[in-house]
Amino acid sequence: MKNILNIMKHDLRKITGSVVAIITVMGLCIVPCLYAWFNIFSNWSPYESDATGRIAVAVVSCDKGVTAAGLTINVGDKITEALEANRAIGWHILSDEKEAIEGVYAGDYYAALIIPENFSADVMSFANGDLTNPTIKYYENEKKNAIAPKITGKAKTALQEQIDSMFVETLASYVSDASSVARSTGTDPAEMLSDLSVKIEDLSGDINSCIVLSDSAAGLTASAGSLLDVSDNFIGSAGDVLSANDRLLAEAEKQLGTGISIDTEAVKEAKEYIGSSSAAFKDFRKVITDLISGSDILYRRFLDRDRDRWVSRFDEMKKDADSHSKIFRDEGFTATADKFDELSAVLEGISGELKALNKGMSKAERRKALEKITADTDKAAALSDEIMIMIRDDIDANLEEALEHSRNSLSQYRTAMNGANRDLAKLSSTMGDYGKSLDTLKSSIDRTTTTLRSLRDGADSVAGLLTNASGNELLQRLNRLTANDEAALAGYLADPVKMETRVIWPVETYGSAMAPFYTVLAQWVGALLTAVLIKVKVKKRDDLQNLRLTEWYFGRYGLYLMVGVAQGLIVSLGDLLYVRIQCLDPIRFVLISVINGIVFTMINYALVFALDNIGLGAGVIILVLQVAGSGGTYPVEVLPEPFKVIYPLMPFRYSMDAMRECICGMYEDTYLKCVGTLMLFFVFAIAFGLALYHPARRLNEMIAESKAKSEIML
Repeated sequence: MKNILNIMKHDLRKITGSVVAIITVMGLCIVPCLYAWFNIFSNWSPYESDATGRIAVAVVSCDKGVTAAGLTINVGDKITEALEANRAIGWHILSDEKEAIEGVYAGDYYAALIIPENFSADVMSFANGDLTNPTIKYYENEKKNAIAPKITGKAKTALQEQIDSMFVETLASYVSDASSVARSTGTDPAEMLSDLSVKIEDLSGDINSCIVLSDSAAGLTASAGSLLDVSDNFIGSAGDVLSANDRLLAEAEKQLGTGISIDTEAVKEAKEYIGSSSAAFKDFRKVITDLISGSDILYRRFLDRDRDRWVSRFDEMKKDADSHSKIFRDEGFTATADKFDELSAVLEGISGELKALNKGMSKAERRKALEKITADTDKAAALSDEIMIMIRDDIDANLEEALEHSRNSLSQYRTAMNGANRDLAKLSSTMGDYGKSLDTLKSSIDRTTTTLRSLRDGADSVAGLLTNASGNELLQRLNRLTANDEAALAGYLADPVKMETRVIWPVETYGSAMAPFYTVLAQWVGALLTAVLIKVKVKKRDDLQNLRLTEWYFGRYGLYLMVGVAQGLIVSLGDLLYVRIQCLDPIRFVLISVINGIVFTMINYALVFALDNIGLGAGVIILVLQVAGSGGTYPVEVLPEPFKVIYPLMPFRYSMDAMRECICGMYEDTYLKCVGTLMLFFVFAIAFGLALYHPARRLNEMIAESKAKSEIML
């Protein structure tokens, strides 16, 4: 403890004995505070109308207006009039659209609103049944400033809501004006409704007469339908002739099946299969013949490149032979199916013999195997020829005989029935056309009758409704309301719902809300500058006997502690007395500022004490991370995921939360929890600095030597 006090006394004597040291320490205490104060002043009320009213936004109305019900409506003029009275944005009313757009490009205006010439016509488009959304063109310069588009964007949204409200208000005003005009001409809405009800009742009677005529036409159509039914019975007597046709057709089908029932397509496929197989056997035999008389190189090349292809082809041919065998056997051609079975067995043998060939066989063994394959190939070719002959002799002849029987039967059928069918078809077609015409006519009459009945019922309902409405109390009240106060009605319809807002923990100015962030940031910068300008090492002196690491650590930290406390006092008192931020608990505000100074100086002192130059860099990195992700400007919820992860480890968070409690109001024990967490950071920093000093000592010396060799770095 004696050495700690000696170090502190010596540091005080050195500082007070040097003008430069005094100025440096005073700068460390004051300069960071200036950073906080100036930033708070610059953000004092950027979103108030006094500030946003200086943001220039051009407005041009090209609206030509529209005339409806004898009234001239120009919504564009009403919008510009409303904007001229709005001081939230610096509205500049211009007459030239090109000038406004060019001003946005040039940066003279942050944005421009262009009201097109057909705006009023689109607003009133509902009156003629053609609904068209009115559109305002909005040009925005996002290059000039990052925040300005957000302010003008909010103004744009507010303007759109105002226009919607103005539309309803204007429409209600014009309706009220029309009502006033009607009353001035002696027109009573109740009498108008009563007269209209009488006219609609007369219309209902006329519609009922039309329904009677439509029912009569439907009766005539039903009589014509009965006549067509008689004709249908007559045509039905021709069914006997058609039955004879059916019997003759059955005989023809029976004759067609005489002698053969196999599908001609299957026969065609079998012929194509035999033809392709014969060609394959011929090509394969030539290959095997060349191998018998060829060299070893040719034989090995065949095994490497061609054998698998031929094996695959013979396997496929075997599958096709089995398929054709089943088809012919099912149709009764047993002999032909047996030949296909023999061909399948030979193909299977050839495939197996090919697979048995290998490079290790002697020349004699190879020749013997190839000659066996040649013999089997010749056998397969002979079987293919036999199958082709059997198909031609047995199947084709039977097919031709069956087709000849079919031709004779069908010729008799066509000769006997050709004339009768022609006449019957012509008569049936004619009667069918008459039937379709009558069906169409009957359907049209039914639809017309249904429509007329719906119109009659609707007219009766409307007449009753108008009769009731003419004496309705609500109509009379509405009439009295429009007669007494048209403006009140228009205002109510434009904004029927009011919102009551209650602010929890209110803050008077934006600068007061940002004060915790800039104050804490200034204190960290001050602590970092202290670590840069004040050395952590203590020179050995006579009054320091047996100096231990902890005595050195806490002895030099005494100077850092004094600077940190001074920074906290100056910046907090300046916030309260000079900047005059809102603060409900100034004593605790000063206290948390002093605690921030103690904790921040300890963290930066520990980093430099243990890691020297690396510690200075770490202090800067921690500063950058906290500025970006501590929630000082934007809520942490909108930040990228990495910042959300490290957010609980940032001292800034707890310092700012404690200051917000002082500025806006205390909630339970939030303030004490923040102070306790900062004390944990303080203890951790002490342990960090003492624990890493000796392990990092050699690394720090190497970095210092490298800097000295560069001759350009401090």
